[in-house]
Amino acid sequence: AGLAMARIENGQLSWTHYTGEQGPGIPASADTLFNTGSITKTITAELTLRLADAGHISLDEPIASEYIHPDLAEDPRYNDLTPRIILSHQSGLLNWAYQYENFELAFVQDPGSGFTYSGEAFEMLVAFLAARMDSDFASLVDTYVFDPMGLENMHLGATAAEGPNRATPMDADGVYGEPDRFAFPPNSADNLFTTLEDYTDFLMAIMADEARRDDLSTARRAIISNTDEQAPCFIEPAENCPTTTGYSLGWAVYAYEDTTVIHHGGSDWGENAFAYFDTAGQDGYVIFGNGGNSMGAIFTLLEWLDPQDRAASYFLALPPVQASLAQMRGETAP
Repeated sequence: AGLAMARIENGQLSWTHYTGEQGPGIPASADTLFNTGSITKTITAELTLRLADAGHISLDEPIASEYIHPDLAEDPRYNDLTPRIILSHQSGLLNWAYQYENFELAFVQDPGSGFTYSGEAFEMLVAFLAARMDSDFASLVDTYVFDPMGLENMHLGATAAEGPNRATPMDADGVYGEPDRFAFPPNSADNLFTTLEDYTDFLMAIMADEARRDDLSTARRAIISNTDEQAPCFIEPAENCPTTTGYSLGWAVYAYEDTTVIHHGGSDWGENAFAYFDTAGQDGYVIFGNGGNSMGAIFTLLEWLDPQDRAASYFLALPPVQASLAQMRGETAP
């Protein structure tokens, strides 16, 4: 399978590199459209922030004002769901409906009471946005994100990315499959197809905080929900660990004493993606792979390229990454 990698230095694109195949016999290239999985959530977050910036919504108004999910209509806690709570992954809902008995959503904890990563909550958020704006999610993203940012090679969902440049996913055993097609209409939390350079342009704009009110810029970088218990640090010496980890509005955040690392990843059965930058040096990476075990390769590359990078060391030590590395090597996961 293929890997595509971009290096950002001082807020600017420094270099890109491509290796492997986007599909059987086709080299990965600058034209390859990679499925970036949950990185899609960063696009949804940016749309929400831009609508708030334009005065169309408030980050703290109940989504119930425009949209009621039928599974939760009788639960008074639904009125507590706001864009801020959802974007910071505090909805109190599990990730997807298939994790519930009979596929019926229910709160596993009170909204706003702590971290619960949920794609279903993002789907509720965009239903609220679409109702408020009398539009659909894809059109809103085009109008407020893709078009003004000049991102011509980003597509929501596999059906929107039809063509010879779409990457073919390879499973962890090295067998090519078929691109996921279930996300139609476009999903707010999964299956963003994009070229490496278009997403790198998007990330650099986020780094520069283009066209954002100060309070929204701060909210993008400040930890709102804490994930220290869910993602403990295993690296030594301990002083290289983040002081705090968590989620801001749509982004995962690792806070150190001298910088903050903003990042997001995405993983499905046949693709992996990771993007991050540090706020002090304005340096970062974007790495996409269309292989099921490529997450281990992604973090191995980061370790090789910058062995002093504390964030990369932290990522590499996390159990899911260690499991991916073991899978790559044909070993039993630690």
